[in-house]
Amino acid sequence: MKKKFIIALSSFTLLGGMAIGAGAAPILEKITANLNWGINYNISGKAWSPVDQNGKKLAAITYNNTTYLPVRSVGEALGVAVDYNGSSQTLTLGEKSDTTPITSEKIEVKYDSFVTKDKQFTVQQDKDYESGVVIKEIFIDQEFTLLPEGKYQTIELSVFPVKMNNKVSLKVFDGDILLKEFEVDSSSGKQTASFDIGGVKKLRFTTDIPNIGFTPQSMFVTGSYK
Repeated sequence: MKKKFIIALSSFTLLGGMAIGAGAAPILEKITANLNWGINYNISGKAWSPVDQNGKKLAAITYNNTTYLPVRSVGEALGVAVDYNGSSQTLTLGEKSDTTPITSEKIEVKYDSFVTKDKQFTVQQDKDYESGVVIKEIFIDQEFTLLPEGKYQTIELSVFPVKMNNKVSLKVFDGDILLKEFEVDSSSGKQTASFDIGGVKKLRFTTDIPNIGFTPQSMFVTGSYK
């Protein structure tokens, strides 16, 4: 329902201050419009105000008896991914047609974890996943962060035990909201999950060991955005 709503809405919304012309050759056409600060907004029964990426309040634009809203702000509020390709002037809402490896976007790692293309880790069950994150030295709680920046609607993850002696819980958070939990041990093999991340800017991955030991453990996490 969210996807259908935002796609319909996109026909009369603006992305930041850019207008996208019709036809094969996009153009910018100067208009005279008004910033409309008098509109109040409700999303799912709760008051809401559109803001830019810096948190500055935005106004709707009224032009020729039509109201235009900032599509990125609306997309984030409704949980719909919004991405704009400046070179092709293409606005994408929701899922993309192609997949993008999680390692193509920024990843923040801590302690001894690392991003890798080493086949020692990327080749799992006779398949080369090409890149991913190795969570290493899991005898203490570890974490890393993916930064999709609200550009993708879905993430598909695969988690593999590399060296496991105890069961380890791998949790994926959007802020304080738990999106997914994997229970990984030496016998768990490959675990996969696909879930909605529309509008999400950061995904935090944390490990938790129910029975703390002193033997370092490790796992490999890979996947793609769409």
